[in-house]
Amino acid sequence: MMDRSEENGGVDCMGVFPGQVRFFGKDLIENGERLKVPHMGWNTVTQVKHPLWAGIADNSRFYFVHSYFVDAVNAEQVKGHGHYSVDFAAAMGEDNVFAVQFHPEKSHNAGLALLKNFLSWDGQA
Repeated sequence: MMDRSEENGGVDCMGVFPGQVRFFGKDLIENGERLKVPHMGWNTVTQVKHPLWAGIADNSRFYFVHSYFVDAVNAEQVKGHGHYSVDFAAAMGEDNVFAVQFHPEKSHNAGLALLKNFLSWDGQA
């Protein structure tokens, strides 16, 4: 959904949102601890106001499986923030488009609530 990705040596993408998809790198360290890439596990998502977060507590945990992260250009389009050694956009949205980096279908009650909200969403922000 971004302009460009570092995947496969660098590729142009759909360009729905301005920004890049970047590789976490092989030597991620936080608090003196080496972090694994790909990152597979639970991370909190700090929400930015959007109807799809209705009924979901801020900083709820969602399940991620990723080696790349979104580096967004337009902060107004970031609807959720994550952190894994670097801060990244965990959710992007504008108008009737909403996209997430995590797997809502594997994210227990918070993920199920997000999917339920999506099914009843009228596309208005």
